[in-house]
Amino acid sequence: MISQVAEGLRDVGMHRVWNDRAMSAITDYFTARTDEHATSALEGLVDLEPAVIEANDASRPRVQLAAGGTPVLQAKGVDPVVALGRLEAALTARPYNEVAKGPRCGKLVAMSDDGDTLVLTVTDELRDALAELNAEGVAAAAAAWAIDETSEPSEDSVPFLTAFAELATRAVAQSGRMYGYVVI
Repeated sequence: MISQVAEGLRDVGMHRVWNDRAMSAITDYFTARTDEHATSALEGLVDLEPAVIEANDASRPRVQLAAGGTPVLQAKGVDPVVALGRLEAALTARPYNEVAKGPRCGKLVAMSDDGDTLVLTVTDELRDALAELNAEGVAAAAAAWAIDETSEPSEDSVPFLTAFAELATRAVAQSGRMYGYVVI
């Protein structure tokens, strides 16, 4: 069934499917060794226990460990196809169209039976570029990539990219890959 749905998503274009539903989507990013392991995200791999968080840190993006030890970054709607494709283009100096055509750019790995939850790939090129960033590199990347629609880096760009780079560094250190967990 997943392969049939994946073909259908390709036929209509993942960008369109994502954009049609983006306003109500919740996105988390996590690491896993393989695509097969990432599919277990549908069965609770990325479930986070409620954390005790200082009031000043409540809205700051951060990598947390799920109950099973999986590193997870709650991203609150950062589009795993277009936004991350634009980020990869900015970090690698490759054209967005080339990035978007890559075999792991938002590739569907798993989908819940009701179609409301997806696991999508994040490219290894983006993972590697993020893992190489230092604090200055994060600031430069935030300036080159806008999360919001004003074409200016939003105030959330640097904290999100800092946490996303941390997740990428963990993935590289563990010989893992990165994935998006999307609830529509």
